[in-house]
Amino acid sequence: MKRAAALLFLVFTAGLTTSASVRYEAVARFSARSVEMTSPARLSFRHVDISISQWSTDQDHRLLARTFMEKGPVGFVDVLCGYPAVGTIAVAGGGTFTIRYAWQVPDRDGGQRIYLASDEPIALVSFSEFRRFGEMERMYFVELRLDRYGNGEGKLSDNIRLSVDQSRNAIELRDYDRRPLHLVMVHDETVE
Repeated sequence: MKRAAALLFLVFTAGLTTSASVRYEAVARFSARSVEMTSPARLSFRHVDISISQWSTDQDHRLLARTFMEKGPVGFVDVLCGYPAVGTIAVAGGGTFTIRYAWQVPDRDGGQRIYLASDEPIALVSFSEFRRFGEMERMYFVELRLDRYGNGEGKLSDNIRLSVDQSRNAIELRDYDRRPLHLVMVHDETVE
């Protein structure tokens, strides 16, 4: 009896360690560099890893778009808080931020646009160095624009500067071209 219980315990323990070591493959991975002004005459580039474990569902996308149009940015974040994690943004020497919304839209030229949202502010710079230059903007939304080779740039925004483009089926940054550049050397790690 004791032998059977011990054997059952070992099988159960082995099953737990095996299931704990299972990792889910990312459906998309991007590397980038964040642009940080460490002094008025010096730029620093931090490595940023973006890993997406799954794309948001069409139902989640439509609910977020409708909520933004009807209830604005506050309603958008309220709905976003209830979504499960679909990826992470990890900044070298900084934090790791949870992605709760990940959407992709192909461009006509073979490129793609990636839209990411978090329910917490995404900080790409170190707080101590940035405080010298004023109050940091609270950014929740990332838009990556990639060419057909998987290279591009990215910009971040607060949830107030978003818009819904129903013709492209996208929640995107309003006035993308006027926003400051936050991510450079963006590369889709799944494209060779």
